[in-house]
Amino acid sequence: MTRKHGKPARRKHGRSPAQREWTAALGRASIAWEYLDDKHRLLWNVDAETRRMSGQRYFVKINAPRLRDGLELLTKPPRSARYDPKCVLKQLVITQRRGRVVLKVEVDLLPGARYTVWGSRPCNLGVSRYVHCPRLGLLSPPVNGWCDITALYFRKHGDYIIEHELPLVGKRIYIRIRLERDEGPSLYEEVRAVVPASEDEPD
Repeated sequence: MTRKHGKPARRKHGRSPAQREWTAALGRASIAWEYLDDKHRLLWNVDAETRRMSGQRYFVKINAPRLRDGLELLTKPPRSARYDPKCVLKQLVITQRRGRVVLKVEVDLLPGARYTVWGSRPCNLGVSRYVHCPRLGLLSPPVNGWCDITALYFRKHGDYIIEHELPLVGKRIYIRIRLERDEGPSLYEEVRAVVPASEDEPD
């Protein structure tokens, strides 16, 4: 398909599910602001002054991520949480048995805190810098110190792996987690591991 004067028409790329979820969350937060009473709007406006933004913008900034992640709407500005700089992400362990790859992270999470997990596509071993790690989703509560992120990982990257017939054995995967605070996220923590051969394969 071409336009007049022989210029090719640009193809419109569809938006990803994550982009659509974020846009929907922004819209819901904006609508929620319109239903706040004057008392609550004043609280947001006063708190937003120190951040050099409007009360509405601050309200949407805080609540859009919460709505996207299925959390309740905050009608009052959040209290500033004390940041704990300790490392909570210990290691990534990848196993494979009968062709099924399982990814688990060992963590020491802060009680009641909200974390997101981010992961790269399977990378060649020579790749070590500037690895792109898109958001996989919310990190589930650990069981005995471990979180199984297999479903989150393949929900994000499974179609790409299948479409490109990408071999996993010998590929390195980078995983990051981030503490999500209402007043702003913390820094990423990162671990990595190599996908092993299936345990039931003969040597």
